[in-house]
Amino acid sequence: MIEPSIEVSSKALLDASNRLGSKRLASFTRACVIPLIFDSMERAFGTDKEPVSEINSLLELLADYFNSAGRSGICEPGAASIPAEIGGSEFSEPVENVTGNHYGRLFSAFSTESFWQETVHLLKTRLERNGINITNIGQMKVLDAGCGGGRYTVAWRQLGAKAAVGVDISSIGLESARKRVTDNNLADIEFQIASVLELPFPDNSFEIVFSNGVLHHTVDWKAGISELVRVLKPGGLGWLYLIENPGGLFWGLIDVLRELMKNENKEFARLSLKMIGIPDNRIFYMLDHVMVPINIQLTPAEIEDALKTAGAVDIRRLQRGTDFDRIESIYRRDPYAEVKYGVGENRYVFTKK
Repeated sequence: MIEPSIEVSSKALLDASNRLGSKRLASFTRACVIPLIFDSMERAFGTDKEPVSEINSLLELLADYFNSAGRSGICEPGAASIPAEIGGSEFSEPVENVTGNHYGRLFSAFSTESFWQETVHLLKTRLERNGINITNIGQMKVLDAGCGGGRYTVAWRQLGAKAAVGVDISSIGLESARKRVTDNNLADIEFQIASVLELPFPDNSFEIVFSNGVLHHTVDWKAGISELVRVLKPGGLGWLYLIENPGGLFWGLIDVLRELMKNENKEFARLSLKMIGIPDNRIFYMLDHVMVPINIQLTPAEIEDALKTAGAVDIRRLQRGTDFDRIESIYRRDPYAEVKYGVGENRYVFTKK
């Protein structure tokens, strides 16, 4: 849902975008707006000033740009649609396949540094800052439910887990994950194609069950939570991250971009950003929620109720994150943090009896 504070300027931008049409240069122009909005948002959020007026000015400027482009006719030349070899048939595919392929392509493009060093640092920092000390991790088997390209699956092994299993619906992402693991001679890591809504494991199979930013992209997030709790061993550690509601200006702008890009081809958008020099991990960050078909925002109460219903106990919403995380800004009481970020990321740990 678009934030009321930016609703008028957002509508002006989206109306101007619609007038550009659907030809190839129009699609490229829309894709190029994504980094402009992200960069401008981060600059506005990086100051102690009230951010709403600056964001509205940006959206109005982009609306003027689209209107000018439309009047000039620059978006008229070229084919009426994206070529099929780029993936033009994606709109007729099941939502699970579109989601899996979207993330599979994004994850497979991750740089070596982002895959190996950055992810384990993120995980370690989030655990430490929230006082989560996992004793005897060397005796624990971890499930990474919705592992994408396997970066957190590997990170758990880097932290010392006995073994790690990554499950995902995307064959593209898993192929990339297996290659990285094989090329680096890592043992006790395996990957399986499966849905997080129907995990192929018996009850009480894992000491740690980890699902980081996955279930909000599925057709039944509550069923996914039930599956996580089902396969977690009694006394084990569950980890869950889901998108927050309210989400402040951050998610308000994501919703504007989702509306802007809803009819655009995902692979063409990714290649457009790559062509203008955006790094692969930055492309992932920007297209993660913008181009995925389902992107559910949930209140803490909704998540906690679902966890309790599934049988989880000792449920705790994490109040700290990395310096990059929105919840950390709220924890530090940065100026206008709640205007910018709402309640911050919904990260939870839990167990079961």
